[in-house]
Amino acid sequence: MMRLSLFFIFFATVFVTKAQTRYTDSLEISLGSEFQGASERFQPLWMKANRFGMGSNEQFDQLTWIEAKNAHHLASLRLISDTASLLKLSYGARLFNAEHYGRTVLQEGFAQLKYKEWFIRGGRHRDLWDDIDPELSVGSFGISSNALPIPKVTIGIDDYINIPFTNGKLQFKGMIGHGWFGNNRFMESWLHEKSFYGRINLGKWKPYGGIQHYGEWGGNRPSEGIYLDRSFSGFMDVLFVKEANDGSVPDGKRPNRAGDQRGLAEVGLHYEHEKWKLHIYHQTPFESGTGLDIRNIDRLFGVHWINKRNDGKLKNLLLEFIYTKQMESFGRESQSYYDNGAYKTGWEYEGNVVGVPLFTNRKEASNYLPIQPYDWKGTEPIQGNTNIINNRLIGGNLAASLRFTPRLSMKLKMTPVVNFGARHAEKLYGDGEGLFQCYSLAGLSFRHNRWLFNASLAGDFGQLYNNMGGRIGFNYQIK
Repeated sequence: MMRLSLFFIFFATVFVTKAQTRYTDSLEISLGSEFQGASERFQPLWMKANRFGMGSNEQFDQLTWIEAKNAHHLASLRLISDTASLLKLSYGARLFNAEHYGRTVLQEGFAQLKYKEWFIRGGRHRDLWDDIDPELSVGSFGISSNALPIPKVTIGIDDYINIPFTNGKLQFKGMIGHGWFGNNRFMESWLHEKSFYGRINLGKWKPYGGIQHYGEWGGNRPSEGIYLDRSFSGFMDVLFVKEANDGSVPDGKRPNRAGDQRGLAEVGLHYEHEKWKLHIYHQTPFESGTGLDIRNIDRLFGVHWINKRNDGKLKNLLLEFIYTKQMESFGRESQSYYDNGAYKTGWEYEGNVVGVPLFTNRKEASNYLPIQPYDWKGTEPIQGNTNIINNRLIGGNLAASLRFTPRLSMKLKMTPVVNFGARHAEKLYGDGEGLFQCYSLAGLSFRHNRWLFNASLAGDFGQLYNNMGGRIGFNYQIK
């Protein structure tokens, strides 16, 4: 097995040598490896979560990876305005190996064409559609940095642009995309996603608001004769969140929205001082139209302070509060966030929750609770709305990053949470009383020329389980 790892690095070196002779302008190549260990047979939460799926839950393991990316300026164009701008082609890939050399995954592989802030992109790309810090935060209710990137084609605007005739005071950004969830779930299905954000530019003050919408649709499960609507009209039903039967509702029963729908509404504020920046944000999750209501008190609220001074030791300080116990119970029908009756896998991709990793699926909970993950390709009956077993919680998150010298930096994170479980699984979480758990992480990074060395310690303590873990590794920038 060690020979496989050495071959992996040798192949990377040969590839780099040949690539450098042709694309020397912006080609970047790096490779790295890390070793991990834990006191339990699985890893603490912040040792594996929010890494875009590049992790291992094994007690002891080695991860090895290689990453390459490049960009080319194709032409200078004058579109919409008189100012010439570059049309840019970029592409990249990251491959990693884990689970005792038995699992090799293309974490990222994409190509993108960009003009100013407009882009069209295809493949696996580490997409985030809000401004929440992917490392310090617990993660967005929509798409966080937790799961592997979902293969998709996306077109959009990746930074705010001015709305015409507003003198730069009103700005917007957004995207729309189509993706493929694959067949490692209850149904082989498709992803629809879109977002729209508007901002008022008042100089140092920039209040904003936006919405993100996600839909899983077009599901097929041939073993059970399930073939849901994949037509153009079915796509329009998902696009406009229409009430329609995609084939998952029995005849005679009033249908809900087509597919498995969810999203978030966000408001926030950016403020920029000469020496520091401040970002305040508030996300409200929803899984039906009822959730877009002032009575919805479920939320993720955060305050992120960023130091702009080069001589400051404290670079980032983030404080968050999360509450998800209500679940639209003020309306006619309560929800179970990230779960669904027809699309039984829910908001999960390749075994990891796509959004907030504090929400727990059966696969993760089976490490410490008397519960088993579902076999999505098996023949045993699977009950809907039961894969995500912990989605009601109250918690906080305190995180910081420090830079002691230009070479030496540190990251700290502590996340205390009271877990109440999903309604169908609350007996596993204190029978309605809730179980306390605290997730923590401390990491050091040291940079020397093209080398980046890192070491981390993580600890999970509480009423669910106790677990300590450590990791040490390096990353080498070849070019």
